[in-house]
Amino acid sequence: MNYRSRNYVDLHVIDAIEEGILKSGYSEALMLRYYLKETNIHIVSHLAWDMKSLCRVITAIANYRPQYCAPRRAIPYLHLSCHGTKTGLYLGDSPLTSWEVLSDCLLPLQQLTDYNLPLSLSSCWGFYGAQLAYAISQKYKKPRPYHSLVGPMTQKGIGELCEAFGIFYCNLLVRHKSIKQAVAIANQQGKIDLNFTFGSEVVR
Repeated sequence: MNYRSRNYVDLHVIDAIEEGILKSGYSEALMLRYYLKETNIHIVSHLAWDMKSLCRVITAIANYRPQYCAPRRAIPYLHLSCHGTKTGLYLGDSPLTSWEVLSDCLLPLQQLTDYNLPLSLSSCWGFYGAQLAYAISQKYKKPRPYHSLVGPMTQKGIGELCEAFGIFYCNLLVRHKSIKQAVAIANQQGKIDLNFTFGSEVVR
């Protein structure tokens, strides 16, 4: 995706960590604002604590900018911060959310952007979100669960993930490196193990 050519690229950061951490003042959206303070990246903060609240956030993102229905002009970039496993995500203090359930939640935003939604999972094992490719329902008119997905291959701490994603977004959205280059730079400078995949690689 050519982010340089779009009129609007909004980084929507969803904090979905458990209540205890949120009460302590932690916010990945705020941390990313700090790491990206020298850039002009437009960050929009959201909060979710279960699937119902995440679906409301997805609706709010879909309504944030009318131009999202023309993805060549404007695109929302979705960054979800939460705990995760190889089989799904923990939203707040809720039980494990499967990839199938997450896929259904993301569908309205996928439809709006003609299945061009870029997605980052800032969670342990976030790259395993690639399994969304095998979880999409027949409601999806295109076999594309995301435009691109970025996440760590293993268990990582919140701080190191946020720093690495800050490096990644700076290179992807400001310096306009390719996603492959941006991930490589983030891994080298952040000493982390982000990986990426494209939804167009999905074969049904």
